[in-house]
Amino acid sequence: MLTVRNQRAAVTAAALVLAATVIAGFLLLGSGGDESGEATATAVAPTSTRAASPRPPRNPGWQVIDDPAAGLRYEVPPDWSLAPDTESLESSSGVELGHLADFGVYLCQGAEYGRAFSGSGVVPGAVDPAEAAAELAAAIAADQYSDGSQTARVTLSRATPLVRDGARGALVRAEAEATADDVADRCASTKGEITVVALATEAGAAVVVLGADVEPGADSAAPTVAVEQLRAVTDSVRLRR
Repeated sequence: MLTVRNQRAAVTAAALVLAATVIAGFLLLGSGGDESGEATATAVAPTSTRAASPRPPRNPGWQVIDDPAAGLRYEVPPDWSLAPDTESLESSSGVELGHLADFGVYLCQGAEYGRAFSGSGVVPGAVDPAEAAAELAAAIAADQYSDGSQTARVTLSRATPLVRDGARGALVRAEAEATADDVADRCASTKGEITVVALATEAGAAVVVLGADVEPGADSAAPTVAVEQLRAVTDSVRLRR
């Protein structure tokens, strides 16, 4: 997937034209790459531009992310990069995510990509957490894995009910896949999974979104995230107290 940093820039530009534009449809092209025209990928060392919460993590050595507006707290591994608080990502369904984190950033043909990202926010109103999670998971999956040549196929799981710190909620996963032979951007993955944890709060459905590539792109061997780590991230979502 394109990194959320680049997709945040695409969101800003797209919103001036059409709020529901599929973000990943914008290809970021650069002058990078070799003379043969084949894509080459280069790993980027992880850097954080905001400090993690000082609260002690439940997973030893991990970084704690607090979202005061959403009333949520969760954790990401130590090698994930925390983006500035000023950066955000808006889904094509209109939900704004902040407190973003990225993993596995790499450069390919002049553009920046990443293997995984997380973010949090609120779906306002008296919305059912399961419905909020399903709608957001479907939107972000399409945003991340569609491109200018095709729209990704998105399959939603059934909502899994859960309770965290007394708050009723749900977890929904969306699998997204694009046909590899028809993808214009060979640097990006064609298959990924978006997981949304939604908890009912006074402000609405507070959400944490976790997106991760399942397979590397045709011209990128950058490693994907371990399944165990992804599960540990979603298991760490809780109310901020």
